[in-house]
Amino acid sequence: MKRHIYYLLAALVVAGFTACSEDKDWGMEGQSLIQVIKSDVLFQAAAGTGTVVFNASEAVTVETDCNWCTATINGNTVNVSVTENGNLEGRTAQLILRCGPDSVHVMVQQNGLVFQLSAGSEIATNSDEAHSLTYEMSANVPLTFEPNEDWFNVTSDGEHLKINFKENTTGHARIGILKYSSETFSGSLKVTQYDFDKDIAGPCYLTFRTQDGKFQAMNAVLSETELALPDYGWTIPVTFEPEKIRFVMYNASKMGEFEGNDVYNIVEGSGYYTWSTTVYMLFPLDYDAESGITFFDMQDTGTWSRPIDFMSFRVFSGAPSSATSVGSLLKLYNPSIWRETPQ
Repeated sequence: MKRHIYYLLAALVVAGFTACSEDKDWGMEGQSLIQVIKSDVLFQAAAGTGTVVFNASEAVTVETDCNWCTATINGNTVNVSVTENGNLEGRTAQLILRCGPDSVHVMVQQNGLVFQLSAGSEIATNSDEAHSLTYEMSANVPLTFEPNEDWFNVTSDGEHLKINFKENTTGHARIGILKYSSETFSGSLKVTQYDFDKDIAGPCYLTFRTQDGKFQAMNAVLSETELALPDYGWTIPVTFEPEKIRFVMYNASKMGEFEGNDVYNIVEGSGYYTWSTTVYMLFPLDYDAESGITFFDMQDTGTWSRPIDFMSFRVFSGAPSSATSVGSLLKLYNPSIWRETPQ
């Protein structure tokens, strides 16, 4: 083993001396034949150009190790071009400048794509009047915006997005899509215009399927805080979230009474039910143009450890528990809140 180490050390010494013996071929005082004077190759996500300036005593060639980065030489300048980076992650490439036996590596960096809108992932306005809304935005690539409906249009100066709404006289909430795109990137935002009092609140139906699949509907009255069932004298507490245009319904909320006992809305699944009040369901707004119905289908939020199969109206003799459970009055599969467009 020691003999091998000695041989290795000897080889390194020989190699070192060999390099020094060739100093006269590397230029004045061992300097490289090429030197980078300055570089400007840090890019945003948008396609762009930059430069690397060098001094060289002989002809220079250049190459890159990534196809999204190209380079050409003009005199003592390397012109660098990058395509748009449509990914969220930044990326790097290497420029390799060669001059005789010498070479210099220059790192090219390009940031990932950024698009942020203060409105978040969707835009909603609680007004049927003609009006405009302006949101702050940040994007490091040029974006094109395209509405899919003629009742709103947009303008952007790169730092703000302005949405202009026409008056909504349809009698119902209306939903559109705002598409945005760059050279390599695209996405969309949901845009909704509504007036809660005119387009959502008021008489409606609580619809559902029975266990054997039959469609049923109960008369209901909807407000920001409750879904009333006047035919039974029951009320289910709800909370309306205007920015998301959806209702939140918590499990195990007291609805009213039945034959001297209390009635609660209870979720059930896989043969079990829970009276946990941390479990909740969402009812987001949607609209069917063919039927003219505004509806809110129930969505499972995953706040219970089991998938929700249905919601039931269950009777308890006191605070909900296995000991106080009297029985189930009604099982509601696929519950939804329906509101017909006034004629």
